[in-house]
Amino acid sequence: MKIISIKAFAIKLPFRFSFGHSLASRNSSLNVVVKVDLEDETTGRRVVGYGESVPRDYVTGETTEGALKTIREEYAPKLTGLSFSSPLDAMVQLREMFGSFLLTEKPKGASWCAVELAVLDAVARSNNLSVASLLSMNDMVRLSQSGALPKLMSEPNSLPTISSYVTYGGVVPFSGKYSLYAMLLFFKFYGFKTVKIKVGRDWEVDLERLKMARKIMGEECILRIDANCAWTVEETLYFAEKMREYNITSIEQPVRPEDLAGMQRLTRELPETVVADESLLTLKDAKTLIDVKGASAFNIRLSKVGGLIAACEMADMARAAGIGCLLGAQVGESAILSAAGRAFACVKGPLDNCEGSFNRFLLKSDLSVEDTTMKQGGKAFLPEGPGLGITVDENKLRRVFVKVPDTAVSYVHAAGA
Repeated sequence: MKIISIKAFAIKLPFRFSFGHSLASRNSSLNVVVKVDLEDETTGRRVVGYGESVPRDYVTGETTEGALKTIREEYAPKLTGLSFSSPLDAMVQLREMFGSFLLTEKPKGASWCAVELAVLDAVARSNNLSVASLLSMNDMVRLSQSGALPKLMSEPNSLPTISSYVTYGGVVPFSGKYSLYAMLLFFKFYGFKTVKIKVGRDWEVDLERLKMARKIMGEECILRIDANCAWTVEETLYFAEKMREYNITSIEQPVRPEDLAGMQRLTRELPETVVADESLLTLKDAKTLIDVKGASAFNIRLSKVGGLIAACEMADMARAAGIGCLLGAQVGESAILSAAGRAFACVKGPLDNCEGSFNRFLLKSDLSVEDTTMKQGGKAFLPEGPGLGITVDENKLRRVFVKVPDTAVSYVHAAGA
């Protein structure tokens, strides 16, 4: 298998409604899509794979333009023309390149994520495998290399498995009272068992929102909050005490990402789960948070941490340290990232919570033939078929294409020109 060409471009996905939190508010998403053309060198058969990322400058420091430039100038020249002897060899080489680009410590997850997903999608399709099965196979190899496999094989129900479905929770953005009421009623009707509410610095309003959420969703619903770096340590402790009557399960990224001492103190002192999100961009960040005990759970977003391989490694690190794992999502993910996130959750689950796959409810237009939106109760099955299991509609893709600096960049190997 040889990578013949890599093409990257920007798309704009309009939302049905505005989505906001303490760091930003938006009514559309500017995403990066990568298309990889792979050739079977034995048969000459060509296969195409697609990947996606959602660069956010306030998260990883990446813009869409910057991500496209990085793909054109750094990743594509090194990857194009690369050959893989097997699907697992592709996993090994991608992980080695991830390290060679210093992505274990450099927060450029969005640009790499789109490329990696496209390569994995193409490799899996070429071998009539699902990306989920490829991830599971890679887990088995890593367990074997670590010496843990024989012990697991002797213990019933301890070997890695692939779940057939994922259960998602709902996310409530900043909104007015009536919009909040309508959204919560929809979540209740739709059967969500977990709801995360964005909060900020208007504490009285936020407490009223939590009160309404608990009343509508009922006592059985798991309520979480996400401050998106809006508070100080003392403010977090104050708000945590005030919100406790509404039985909040977790507080996500209450303080600035660089405030590790604050995250450490909050993890130590709060009974609620303290979730790291903006503090968790790289594998190095994961190790640091584990070492200083700066979180009791990790919010792992594929586009943020650099794709599926890094996300799986991060989940393994967390589990070994007794830290919980959640699947997060960037607002505005298309079906490509939804399918990739579901593969991750089905392989590495059960996770504490899963977000995403709100496609039809949020996006005016999506990219796939299939509808990847979660169903009643938040339940969503792993897509069938090879690769990511979805079919990207080229016509839909062309309709949302946008011209930005460095867009439509490509790097074509001479043999495939």
